[in-house]
Amino acid sequence: MEVNIRNIKDTIKKYEPEGKLFFIYLAISLVLFWYLTVNITNSVPNGYGDVFQSLFNLWWVPYSIFVLHASPYFTHLLYYPVGANFVTQTMSPMAGILTWPIQQLSPALAYNLLFLTAFALSGLFMYMLAYYITGNKYASFIAGLIFAFSPMHIAQAQGHLDWTLIEFVPLFILFLMKSIFESKKRYPILAAISFFMLTFFGDIEQGIMMFLFAIISVILLFILKHKEVQKKQAAINLSLMIAVIALLFMPFLLAIAPHLKGAVSVASQQSATYDNLQWSDNLMSFFLPSYYNPLFSSISSSYANQIYSLTYQGISYAINVGERVSYMGYSVLILMILGVYYDYKNNKLKHSLFWIIIFAIYFLLALGPYLQIFNTVTGIPTLYSLYLNIPYLNIIREPGRFDMIVTIAMAILAAMGFMKIIEGRDDRKKLMYTAILSIIILIEYVGMVLPPASLQLYTNATIPSEYYLIGNLTGNSSILMLPSLPQGGAKPAEFTGLETYYVTATKKPLVGGYTSRSNTTQTLSVSFIPLSQQALTLQYTPTLAYASPINENVTNETLMFLALYNTSFITVIRAAYNSTSQEVLYSYLSSVFGQGAVTNSSFVFSTQAAISKHAGKSIIAYPVGTTQWISGTVACYYSTLCSQPQYKTLQNMWIGSNYRSMIVYAPNTTNVSIGMDAITYNGNTHLYMYMNNNLAKNLTLSASATHYTFNTTLQQGFNQLTLYLPNSTYQTQVQELTFGVYNMTFSKR
Repeated sequence: MEVNIRNIKDTIKKYEPEGKLFFIYLAISLVLFWYLTVNITNSVPNGYGDVFQSLFNLWWVPYSIFVLHASPYFTHLLYYPVGANFVTQTMSPMAGILTWPIQQLSPALAYNLLFLTAFALSGLFMYMLAYYITGNKYASFIAGLIFAFSPMHIAQAQGHLDWTLIEFVPLFILFLMKSIFESKKRYPILAAISFFMLTFFGDIEQGIMMFLFAIISVILLFILKHKEVQKKQAAINLSLMIAVIALLFMPFLLAIAPHLKGAVSVASQQSATYDNLQWSDNLMSFFLPSYYNPLFSSISSSYANQIYSLTYQGISYAINVGERVSYMGYSVLILMILGVYYDYKNNKLKHSLFWIIIFAIYFLLALGPYLQIFNTVTGIPTLYSLYLNIPYLNIIREPGRFDMIVTIAMAILAAMGFMKIIEGRDDRKKLMYTAILSIIILIEYVGMVLPPASLQLYTNATIPSEYYLIGNLTGNSSILMLPSLPQGGAKPAEFTGLETYYVTATKKPLVGGYTSRSNTTQTLSVSFIPLSQQALTLQYTPTLAYASPINENVTNETLMFLALYNTSFITVIRAAYNSTSQEVLYSYLSSVFGQGAVTNSSFVFSTQAAISKHAGKSIIAYPVGTTQWISGTVACYYSTLCSQPQYKTLQNMWIGSNYRSMIVYAPNTTNVSIGMDAITYNGNTHLYMYMNNNLAKNLTLSASATHYTFNTTLQQGFNQLTLYLPNSTYQTQVQELTFGVYNMTFSKR
């Protein structure tokens, strides 16, 4: 027992310096993020939809494994009844598993502990990497400070938990380098564990990024440090690392495998240049203080539109601060220059060349496909254009996230510069210089600890009690929460994200929700419900508008879908609407479903009586597939049809790709007369109308709006009406069909 106690004491003493450093970095985090510290159980960083998605993800992974005994990579709790595929989702599964006990106390507490310790561990692990390279504890502390509290890290931490948890990245680099230069077998094993953690405790994109980094680093180190690398032993260690990674990955790969086929997401489809540019760093963002630094908020607000937003090919995109903050800091930049200068002067870049090359590579990757300077897209291609041609590794659509590696290189080079400043000084002065420089960097990076009201950096994460009450009800019927479609503007997906988080209380399927890696099938399943579109419109207008080419009672269509989706409750998040819109929505829902329950946060309606009385009792038609509308005097961008002046005043025209289809439901076999107005920009075009794959009518369209009618028979249940225009003329840009349909009616004969 004495030996065991002695061994424990020796181990504690051995790692005491690292423990002290962790608590120093943690203390800095607790002060800088003081609002989370004092509200640690009920508030989280204000990342709108993304932060609530992260709260759901933390809960979902252990709930699916420990309660449902199912794979966490698919759920029917979101986008019911279609479900959501999570293979490409930003889940941080190990973070959810490890915090499962804490989540039982408070989801916000679990989130905030991850958040605060991520900054502390990022500092500690970066310190360890820098100390391995420099051997100087003071310079290494500065390196840890630079990486942990970099503007990039703080910007990503506003809602992106998966990119807050970046602490294992420098740890992986440390053990990767030790695996190359040293013979001990524990280093490749520790490198493999670190890689596993950065991938599944952090984010799969981190894993892809660091796999690419490992390839580049091994090549560079074998070239630049060929005299120091024990090539045979390094090859053995790297092989062992890969084998251990494969072993650690196996449980997750087995869970992912059944869902790979359905893993296509909007994010993976959005690899067009304009999309990549939205997530790229503007060159000037490296040299202008961060938007999230309250000390410089008045200055940063003046240039926010020029470096955090984008205008490309005549289309303007909203400010995207979280992905485009990359400020290096002038104090750090000066240290980097000093480090490179003295290493060149004394060693011909022997120690810094590797990190200079890494900095240059990832700096160019972070700039995206074309160099942006202020609000100008120059058309000058960067290294990211080549990266897009690397198979399997080219799926990182947010070039700005390569800043993570840029910051690590910055931290190492700055540490080398600081070493020269404190060289030859006694420990007291070294400590004093370190403290002064730390304060300067924190002021430049983070600013004052008291944010101005204009930066709403935190949000309440308390779930209203009514959602727990719904969760206590038996049965597995679904819930529709309004607004169920994400709003645009400055608070992306705020309320759909909030509703996703509320699922952790109801534990019932949600019609809709929010996942940053959604697909078209999921979003259309919500868009089919007129009430979803009406509620979205009500956020911006005083009416329950619903754009459709079909003239019918849209309440019947809503009730039919609620019946199909087995929806027992509709709730309304009142904060999404002003008082007038709340009254309009409550009045409408009450007229359909009866009086609802009213709380401070929500309206709650039971749907069962209305569905039982009305659903499926009349003919109902609705368009399917991707739909584009001309509504009122607003013309759409891409179709030749939209650009014609005489068409711009048409209400709710339905246009789109060939074929165009709609579903028509009939409670019984019924003979119907179908009426519609149709138009084409090139006259004498034949439009073929098929009902259940049988030709019902051949219409000749003209260049002026014409009303057409034809008779057909609907079978009981769901019928498919297809509109087909053979030999049609297409736009080369988006393949839009050049005819439009509106004012459709379905009446019994």
